[in-house]
Amino acid sequence: MVYFVLNNIRSAWNVGAIMRTCDALGYGLILVGYTPKPVGATLALVKKTSIGAENTVNWEHFEHYQEVLISKSDGRHIGIEISDTSSNIFDYLNQNSVIIDTDYYLWFGNEISGLEKALIIQLDTELHLPMNGKKESLNVSNSSCAVGYLFLEHLEK
Repeated sequence: MVYFVLNNIRSAWNVGAIMRTCDALGYGLILVGYTPKPVGATLALVKKTSIGAENTVNWEHFEHYQEVLISKSDGRHIGIEISDTSSNIFDYLNQNSVIIDTDYYLWFGNEISGLEKALIIQLDTELHLPMNGKKESLNVSNSSCAVGYLFLEHLEK
């Protein structure tokens, strides 16, 4: 199973859009820290872009990323972020099998600050989508969609 892990995402609209992507892909969702949840005061904001996926996607919430790493220690944890230490996702997927019997946790960080360095060093690897234009990054919901479909395409059946 593949899970998107959203660590301290600020925007409820991004969360809703990512929930929709999770529904389309059949992925699970883990919300961490202050990432808006599809309940209570932030429900209406998430629903604006999830358009019903808040009712179909299996999701859970953890207060701190360390809880996720401990609770989900059986899988592969992969940070999705452009950095000096990240590898090109296309190179990684061409050289590594994505095994269907393994859980994959794809970590996406805050829209401005990304993933914390203390978290990154605990992940199995860090990948990025190559950027060929003038901009240095994509919106987190757009990158999750691209990464999600790449992983789906490479799942070893």
